[in-house]
Amino acid sequence: MPPRNDLTENEKTILDMIVANPFSSQRELSERCGLPRPTLAAHIGQLTRKGYLLGRAYVVAEQGRFVCIGGAAIDRKFCLSGPMVPGTSNPAVGHTTFGGVARNVCENLVRLGQGCSLLSVVGDDHTGHALVEHIRSCGADTSRILFAQGQSTAEYVAILDSDFDLGVGVFDSSVSELLNVEYLQKNSAMIASAKWVFADCNVSPDVLAWLVTEVGRSPAHLVFDTVSISKARRLRGYLHGVDVLFTNRDEAILLLDGAQSFTIPEIAAALVRAGVGTAIITEGSEGLTVADSNGARRIPAVSAAVIDVTGAGDALVAATLTGLMAGEDIDAACRQGIAAAAMTIGCRESVNPELTHEALQKFMKSPVFPSRYKEQTV
Repeated sequence: MPPRNDLTENEKTILDMIVANPFSSQRELSERCGLPRPTLAAHIGQLTRKGYLLGRAYVVAEQGRFVCIGGAAIDRKFCLSGPMVPGTSNPAVGHTTFGGVARNVCENLVRLGQGCSLLSVVGDDHTGHALVEHIRSCGADTSRILFAQGQSTAEYVAILDSDFDLGVGVFDSSVSELLNVEYLQKNSAMIASAKWVFADCNVSPDVLAWLVTEVGRSPAHLVFDTVSISKARRLRGYLHGVDVLFTNRDEAILLLDGAQSFTIPEIAAALVRAGVGTAIITEGSEGLTVADSNGARRIPAVSAAVIDVTGAGDALVAATLTGLMAGEDIDAACRQGIAAAAMTIGCRESVNPELTHEALQKFMKSPVFPSRYKEQTV
């Protein structure tokens, strides 16, 4: 891009907006910069004549890009100092970080070197703006995140027992109701141009159904994460057309009829028969089971130092998808995902700030943990 010495202040502002979001319409740019559309058009003409814009053209999709759709939240985590005593105050050590399943997956992806856009809704409040600025600074495209006026950014509160396992989690995600089909329709070009589209089940059943239909019409691969027992029910009836599904046993049986007595390999195989391309059922300390047209098999866990389990599943999703993007087979990709999960539970953040492709490969060859932490198989 040429130096900006010959630009007016209005031209610099408009150019910055276009660079941040090449999909912006003239109406959107006009509203954001407070200029009438004819005046805006004249400035865009000047930017074209000066060589900063190459004229009106189609935006070519970046090859191999991810789009993540769903929750973005503030995580507040409290680890109890001893056994939980109901009905009274319990001493604990607290920590606050950025979270949300789709947001976590997106940040893990960009830390692993992938291009990724996040489609989500946050409150137009201090925490919402801080959350978006953080993931933007990590390298994600945040240009289409919606700031909802009068709404609070979603918040997740986790109570961990003294062994670092989740005792109870509480999630206020009312702002996510604004992540609706209308919002996604406005971003349909971005979704259709992606290589992989990931969505968590924090979104509504209508959104899940729309994604199955719309992504099915594009070359993109569709990936879902059931998130929780209460959210998994939203995916029931929409399994056909899902390329990869991440879930666990309790969530998976809600998607199938008569699966309560099934073994985990049987559940995974049943999900494939129901239309899922690849079903991945996480089993905590037992590793995971993966099933596809070649049958079901278990991928073992690795030993890990446990500080905080929050976000481990999101790291597993991101690293597994990174492996698939690189052309690895699903078993090798899942082993990479398990290693990323192990790295994540070894830190206090929901996304390990030390996670990179190089660090992950080194960890897989020789996992090393601080001796002061409890070691557990995950």
